[in-house]
Amino acid sequence: MSQETQIIDLIERASDARPYCPCGSHTTPVWRDGVVWLECATITHPDGNALRQLFASVTGAWHVHDPIVEVPAAATERVAA
Repeated sequence: MSQETQIIDLIERASDARPYCPCGSHTTPVWRDGVVWLECATITHPDGNALRQLFASVTGAWHVHDPIVEVPAAATERVAA
């Protein structure tokens, strides 16, 4: 199994294991700074409602924000090419 396949498998397993945040929003894998995170959609993509955006920023510590896997620089360079 290649390293890229292992990374994809880890991401899929994390998403399947925790599809929803305790707040009720779905979770989304997000790549940031060399790490793939499983994050609550409320944090990743808050809707346009100012009240919901404020709520998301105030309750950020309660939402799912878990690291899944660190992605080596070589793997990200191949994807970008």
